[in-house]
Amino acid sequence: MTKIKIGIIGSGGMARHHLSRFTAMETAEVVAIASRNEETGNQLAAEYKAIFVSDWHSFVEREDIDGVVICTHNDSHGEIILAALQADKHVFVEYPLASDIGEGEAALKLAEARGRVLRVSHPEVVSNTHKALKQKIGELGDLLLTSFVRLTPGRGARPEILFNLPVSGTPAHFFIYHIYPIVDFFGGAASVKKSAVYEGLRENGQYDRFVNTLTVEFKRGGIGQWTWAGGIAINAAEEHERYVLTEGTISDAGGEWHCTTPAGVTPLIIPDSPQPTLQELWLSEIRDTADQPPNLEDAKVALEAIRISLASE
Repeated sequence: MTKIKIGIIGSGGMARHHLSRFTAMETAEVVAIASRNEETGNQLAAEYKAIFVSDWHSFVEREDIDGVVICTHNDSHGEIILAALQADKHVFVEYPLASDIGEGEAALKLAEARGRVLRVSHPEVVSNTHKALKQKIGELGDLLLTSFVRLTPGRGARPEILFNLPVSGTPAHFFIYHIYPIVDFFGGAASVKKSAVYEGLRENGQYDRFVNTLTVEFKRGGIGQWTWAGGIAINAAEEHERYVLTEGTISDAGGEWHCTTPAGVTPLIIPDSPQPTLQELWLSEIRDTADQPPNLEDAKVALEAIRISLASE
């Protein structure tokens, strides 16, 4: 079987994660790594016996690469995706899809026109929990309200990147992985209302503490609410999520999902069925394009998710 040749853009933690996955697969070969950080890029390329390229623009044009994996800062995703698709490369990109709606829309159109796979790293497509939630939601009628709250102490890792509006976007945008699954359940938003407070906000867009809230009306009905607060005085991170539907409510409790109906409270049963990794899924999707157009439904959900997150600006 001919190996799919992969190029990775980025040399940070996520690039290393993907390298370890792809190099363990017999169907893939990582041939090159691009990074603006020449020190870490060269080190990573030497470690994995790959070619190092400092300029991603020429990198995506390489004829020895079939697919590009994008592990860069949020603000560069859209530009690199478009260049890679223009060069007829399949794309795997870390979420979010883009930090500009126009770039996200153009990426979907270009992937469809070129017949190339566009896979965003949202893991719900290979998650047994997400699939069980989606099935149960379908059994409980129409959405009334979905609510999500996350509270985090301190600044966590790499605050110069995360707590940085120009690079990572608003908290709602860098927490896009809290929005995507709900959009997959309930569809896109008809309207979005936002509110945000940034303490210690500096001219360069970095800040020390934040509160960011979103309230949406879904096109299919129902209301969605998200609240994020970071850098606050709390001992440990807290996260709460609920789906209130006409026939019941699904809520998490200490990491376990429960369903409440007039008949009582029952735990959500999560099947333990084997699932591919996202990397395996992407490779199989690339091979399938030899016989059929790529399935871009998950990328369309990713686009609807950033329509919500970018409305928080």
